[in-house]
Amino acid sequence: MGLLLLSAVFVGIGIFASSLSDNQIVAFLLATFLCFLFFYGFLYFSELPIFLGKGDDVVQMFGIDYHYRSISRGILDTRDFIYFISVIGLFLFFTLLSLDKQKG
Repeated sequence: MGLLLLSAVFVGIGIFASSLSDNQIVAFLLATFLCFLFFYGFLYFSELPIFLGKGDDVVQMFGIDYHYRSISRGILDTRDFIYFISVIGLFLFFTLLSLDKQKG
């Protein structure tokens, strides 16, 4: 279940990146960068010394890795499902906005 949700998020990010560029190589590089940013970026960003106490946990909750780790351990929590569905929907919405902007 976790891999299915993770791959769906990566597909959503890839579709969004593809809608931003006509060049396949640029779209691939942008999608790879965004996937890396959402998977590991928030984890590394939360380790900066400016976040004290619970601040680092809040930043980590924005990342995919935080939610995927709990699902990969076998903990099926509705918050994780809602997170994955929301990120998928958000990137598909951004894709629609990008395509509408290119039309008009």
